[in-house]
Order: sequence, then C-alpha cells, then structure tokens
Amino acid sequence: MEIELSSNFLRKAKKLPRKERMLLSQKVDIFRSNPSDPRLKTHPLTGKLKGLLSFSLNYSKRITFLYIEPNKVLFFDI
Repeated sequence: MEIELSSNFLRKAKKLPRKERMLLSQKVDIFRSNPSDPRLKTHPLTGKLKGLLSFSLNYSKRITFLYIEPNKVLFFDI
C-alpha cells in the first residue's frame, strides 16, 4: 500500500507527543498490511467529511484518508 501525506497531516504529526508518534507508526504499519484490520476501526465519514474514511489512532484522535487509486491513499488529517 502506497501512502501519500498532506502538508496538514505532516504538520500535525510533528506536533504529536512522542508516545502518540510511536503509536502512529504502529497503526500505519497495520494499515499498510490490512486497511480494514479491526484494530484500526476503519470507517467511512458522514456530513462535511462525506467521501473520506478514517481510522482510530487512539480514543481522541483519528487519521482521515482518501483512496486515490486502489492501492494508493492520501492521509489528510489527524
């Protein structure tokens, strides 16, 4: 799975505390191997964010993304 990162995603990822950055790395590895892994809680969004999907980083943060191609995604935001 190829992953592209938006500038907004990169800016917010740099501001995460160290433990959350480590968790982000683990979750991205899981996402690369299986985007629908139950540990990620991947789901489509509704409302203003309709058309995007997200997965959970922890209880208070999520990663929003969009499939650009069948095997390529763009991470938008944290």
